[in-house]
Formats: sequence, structure tokens, C-alpha cells
Amino acid sequence: MSDAKQEVGIVRCGDYKDASRSVERAVALVGGIDRFVKPGARVLIKPNMLAGKAPERAVTTHPEVVRAVIRLVKTAGGIPTVGDSNALGSFKKVAEVTGIAAVAAEEGARLVEFTEVLKVDGKGTFKHFEIAREVMAADAVINLPKVKTHGQMLLTLSVKNLFGCIPGRRKVQWHLKSGVDRNAFATMLVELCGIIKPVLNIADGVVGMEGNGPGNGTPRKLGFIAVGADALCLDMVIADMLGVGPDKLPTSRVALEKGIAPVRVSDIKLFGDFNNTAEARVKNFKLPSGSSLEWTIPEPVRKLLKESLTTKPRIDKLKCQLCMMCHTICPAKAISERGKELNIDYRQCIRCFCCQEVCPVGAIDVVEGWLLRYIG
Repeated sequence: MSDAKQEVGIVRCGDYKDASRSVERAVALVGGIDRFVKPGARVLIKPNMLAGKAPERAVTTHPEVVRAVIRLVKTAGGIPTVGDSNALGSFKKVAEVTGIAAVAAEEGARLVEFTEVLKVDGKGTFKHFEIAREVMAADAVINLPKVKTHGQMLLTLSVKNLFGCIPGRRKVQWHLKSGVDRNAFATMLVELCGIIKPVLNIADGVVGMEGNGPGNGTPRKLGFIAVGADALCLDMVIADMLGVGPDKLPTSRVALEKGIAPVRVSDIKLFGDFNNTAEARVKNFKLPSGSSLEWTIPEPVRKLLKESLTTKPRIDKLKCQLCMMCHTICPAKAISERGKELNIDYRQCIRCFCCQEVCPVGAIDVVEGWLLRYIG
């Protein structure tokens, strides 16, 4: 990894009305948009468009951040396209509700749903990937993650956001392939990132999400935009700001083991409004229940005591509206309806938390196994 890639720019941004100025300033800190986008380049802008929820819910990348990036790309002479693959439901509706469709139309950027795939050879543990044709056809990819918690991966940042480059139901198949092994899923995400190679990652941390993320957590004002050419470096910095060391974030841990990420966060050069991550620390940021502790437990022990030493999804039957979205998305087919209520077969459940991601009413939370609670 070159020194140029070990650079992260962080600027304060307290309101989305200042997003355009903050994004432009943050990008300037790492070399300016001309460093990443050449005249005539086809640029794929990849926000987080998980579900059709309003921007203030902090589930998706805010449309004003998307607008700011579209404008920057056009300033550099690039041709912007905005695209993603949402978990369930109509892509058109998700784009409309999140405000991203309107922004794309107003700024003259094409909006695409990832549906067509290209088979791409992997170079690591995973030998084959199916990635959206639009992603692989682009001259440059700009990645726009939302800073959020995640039941399976602890945080969903730059590397995790690229999972949306695998279209539709194929994402579900990858969860099933990786099973309950969080390390395997993290490895897949890191290797996917290495194939897509976004030229720039711009994290929306103005208002993030804590707690029961990524779809039904609590919005939390974080007040920053963070930018980096290297997704792994940017994720390590943001995680450290939230009180999560690189050995605790699954994707960073895998990257460290593979020798493709800095050994220490202090090896990464920070530019902007903070001299180090300690100055930028977010106090009392709430992680998903039990996730951080579970990751510190050795894998052989977790396998022996799977039920008691892992977190798992739980359905709040008072909140559940029987929409069946969790049943539809579940890769292991572990959710079924019995007597007008949904039940999870934990013998089949692979702890991917896809059900939690897509539940529109927040009826699925994360609970700890009894031994995990005891240790905590």
C-alpha cells in the first residue's frame, strides 16, 4: 500500500445543508477530485440504498452527499452514474423515498439498478464473484457508505458498502455460502473490495446510526464527512473514532491478517479538522448488542458453544406485521409462519441478520446467548 493511499481527510459537518462544501473540502484534503476522475471518465457512484426509508432515518446515504459527489464528478469532466442493488422491494421506490432519485434527476446523472452480472475471477479464498456489469464497466467507482452499525459485521462502512455491487438475490446466496462464520464473510468482503478497487471512498457521518443497525437503529449526530482513497484505511480510522479497534472490526481484522492494511491506525495520515482519531472520538457510541465481545472469543470455542456464545436475531411478535419480508430474504430458510406468527429455527439460522436489515418496522432485534451475556 502506497503512502498516498494511507491518507484520510476528515472535516466537521453539522448539517446536510453544508454537505456540498464539506465534501468538496474533504476531497481536496486527499488531492482533489481531479486526482481521481479524468475528463470523459464513466464514474459509478455507489451510495448505500439499503431500503426505502426517508433520509432522516439514517439508513441510507443522504441525498445531499450524493448530490455533492455528482457535482464534483461533473466538475472534473466525468460522466456520473448512480447505482446500487437494494435488499428487497422496488428499486424505483427505494430511490424515490430516499431522495436519491430526485437528486440524480436534478443533477443530470443516470440512475441504475444493478441487475446484470459479470462473472469475475477472484484471487484469494473466493475464486469467483458475480458483480454488477455497471460496476465493472465503469472507469472509476466512487463509494459512498453511510456510517452505521451492523448486527453481523459490527459496523457497515466502506468495505461492507461494496457488497451492494453484487446484485439482488445473489447477495443472499453469499450470506448462505459464508454461513455463521463471520470471518469467512469478512474475507469475502475484503476480496470483493480488492476486485472493485474504488478510487475514492466518501463516508456520510453527518448523521449516522448506532444500536440496532443497519436498518432499524437509532440516528446519531456524528458531525463529519470522511474521505480516503483506500477503503480499508478509511474504515480503520472511522472505526477508531467510534471506539472500535482494527482487531475488533471483522473486515479490518481480515485485512491485517492478509497484510493489506496498516498495522496501526496511527500509521494512517489524517488531514483536516483533527490531528488524530482521539480528537475525533465519538463518546458512548452504541454498538449492536454483544457483537464486539463475541468477536474476541476464539473461533474453536465459538464453534463448540455456538448457541450460548453467539448473538442471534429475535422477532418481537407484538411489533411484527407479518409482511414476510424476513421470510423472503432469509438465505437459510430459517423463518416460517406458524399460527399467524413468525418463528426462527435457530438450528438453521446462520446469523447473517438479513432479516433484521429488511424488517420495515424494526420488529427484529439482536439478542445474546446466555454465556455471552454472562461473560459480558
